[in-house]
Amino acid sequence: MNLKNLTTMLAAQSLLAGAAVAQTCTPSAGALNDTSGTVTIDTCSSADQLTSICNSSTPIGNAPDTIYSIDGLVAINAGINVRPAGYDAYVAVLQGTCSGGATCVRESDSNGAGGAETVSLAGLSPGNYFLLITSFAAAGNCGSTEVQPVPTPVALRSFSID
Repeated sequence: MNLKNLTTMLAAQSLLAGAAVAQTCTPSAGALNDTSGTVTIDTCSSADQLTSICNSSTPIGNAPDTIYSIDGLVAINAGINVRPAGYDAYVAVLQGTCSGGATCVRESDSNGAGGAETVSLAGLSPGNYFLLITSFAAAGNCGSTEVQPVPTPVALRSFSID
């Protein structure tokens, strides 16, 4: 391979890597907080916003991406339960910006089609966070999904009657 071809190939790889990191998303599903209660959403109505996540190292294909802003839930160390009806959901918490280059600080994809996925937000520093609900499968792997913020219970440390 001559120097010109090598230079062209390296430039193309740099551009492709930059494009993967530069992909951005918006929390089009809105914001979740401790007063949201259980929300039911049809993830099929969401757009496919990202092709890869977790510092652009994990390809997620072309399934719809339902994205919520969850800053308020992080502040109270909540958890989030996601219950898909009949499809295999993948759930990730993105830190910083809503983009494929964001760090995934929490992930859940262990229960298969129709199985609930849960992420804990305990121990995360204050900041900007986004909940991504998608699937590694092909387009059309989506459907009715319940999303439930679960506040961390307050523990009674002492009790006395005077």
